[in-house]
Amino acid sequence: MSEYLVCTTSDVLPGEVERFTVEDDALKRTQGGIAVVHAKNDAWYALEDRCSHGRFKMSEGIVEGDQIECSRHGSLFDLSTGEALNPPASSPVRVFPVRVAGDSVYVDV
Repeated sequence: MSEYLVCTTSDVLPGEVERFTVEDDALKRTQGGIAVVHAKNDAWYALEDRCSHGRFKMSEGIVEGDQIECSRHGSLFDLSTGEALNPPASSPVRVFPVRVAGDSVYVDV
């Protein structure tokens, strides 16, 4: 795994999700897209910016607590594990470890 500086803490407001690009071989099939979530409880999450069901951008999803809803078909995913919580998605999305140091947000891909 490789750790990348993807954004600053001010780039993603609490309760929001934003897309960032990382050039890494592990993300080639998604063109390096990572959805970074700053939950309202101040937790940080990172996941592949691609729904496992409809291949829609997770960065366009809706954050609810520790879950994100794909805005295309309504599938919910656990932000910690990537597990699909309801149909139509049945496969998880990839999640990545996040580390916040000062105002820098790092993702380990």
